[in-house]
Amino acid sequence: MQRVILIVDDNDINRLNLRLLLKDAYTVVEAGDLEQADTMLTEHRVDLIVLDLALPPEPDNPEIGMCYLEQFGREGIDIPVVVITGHDERKLASRAQQAGALDFFAKPFDPDEVRSTIDAAMQARQQQLREQEVSRLLDHRMGQALLGDSEPMQTLRNTIEQVAAAPSSVLIHGETGSGKELVARSLHALSSRSDGPFIAINCAATEAGLLESELFGHEKGAFSGAGKRHLGWFERASGGTLFLDEVAGLPSSVQGKLLRVLERGEFSRLGSEAVLNSDVRLICSTREALVDLVEKGEFRDDLYYRINVVNIPVPPLREHAEDIPFLAMHFLERKALLCNKTLERFSQAAMQQLTAYSWPGNVRELENVIERAVVLAATPVIEMIPSLEGPRLRQEREDLLASWLERLPQDGVNAEMLLDEMENRLVQTALLRSGQVKARAGRWLGFGERAKDKMRYLCDKHDIHPGADEE
Repeated sequence: MQRVILIVDDNDINRLNLRLLLKDAYTVVEAGDLEQADTMLTEHRVDLIVLDLALPPEPDNPEIGMCYLEQFGREGIDIPVVVITGHDERKLASRAQQAGALDFFAKPFDPDEVRSTIDAAMQARQQQLREQEVSRLLDHRMGQALLGDSEPMQTLRNTIEQVAAAPSSVLIHGETGSGKELVARSLHALSSRSDGPFIAINCAATEAGLLESELFGHEKGAFSGAGKRHLGWFERASGGTLFLDEVAGLPSSVQGKLLRVLERGEFSRLGSEAVLNSDVRLICSTREALVDLVEKGEFRDDLYYRINVVNIPVPPLREHAEDIPFLAMHFLERKALLCNKTLERFSQAAMQQLTAYSWPGNVRELENVIERAVVLAATPVIEMIPSLEGPRLRQEREDLLASWLERLPQDGVNAEMLLDEMENRLVQTALLRSGQVKARAGRWLGFGERAKDKMRYLCDKHDIHPGADEE
């Protein structure tokens, strides 16, 4: 069965040219505006969307298509998008990739560029679907997502089983990478709401000005850019579970409205006085000590007590290090399947490396390290873990970071600008050390299988123009 591409463009000639270019390899359906696009998505199983950013009702305003793309991410619509831009819209194309677009091409069309971009996007989509299926099969085979036979993990699973059936709000506390979202998903799967939706939101990664609209929704015209009604997370999660990750990132203006939902079960969309009822179980997580933020006046105490009805601590990996061999083999099996490699085990020396390391990034760091080892493995037995820092290198890195932090000005810094410049310098350094080859530079930065795609995005973001994509 041919894969289906939806072309969304109000220009009839553009759609015709794209259809003629793609029809031999794909089934092509078309839409001239966003309303037609929604209809096509309902009527067809679409594998890829080619989206022009400038669309009716304002065909000269690329924000129309951009808002549509961003809505996909908010609503969890899992269809890859390639955007069409003008030659003067490179920054907009970079923003579109930040919003979830896989790639872009410019008008007027270069047929070879269009075909290569679409084919690469389709291949990435097929790989994503394959990874999801492998993950599903492995998780089913393992029986549960929270793995490990250590006492801390057994205690955690017992706590989840006790708490899952209750309707109470839950606050999960743990370090970055320790598995807080897995705990939330386990609570949902074992609850009476398991047939309902599970929606996970990272509060710290969502722009503060958009968070209220994302949580509670808005009506058409509620603010500039609100071109149509938007359902918030509380509505989309109705009958299920809403997981607010890094809840410490909630701005004070949103904390009060969230408290109202928890106290009364009511909320309103922005731009509307209509009162809607909430049928959602709320689970929150934090890596920070919320009680400290309460004492500083940065987090409402009444909201803290509402979300902290049940508290579940997630142990860092160093506190259940006896699970590392089991977890490492689990990730080895998973990543080997994804990479189409036959790998048997770790050598004794490699396993000693894994068990001796302190894992400041917890299980997530372990998974990333194993993935990198699998990608680079040339024999069925992984003899060493080259990407794992030893104690000396780790101490050198910590000393270098401490020295750099000490030299920062006392009156503060522009963190956004500083981090952006640091990212730019890292990309430049990686390219310099990798012969200006994006895929190789991406692997040097530890990006794993998506090294080339991530480096393409970063190069576009910082307007860097290296040589080849691959060796």
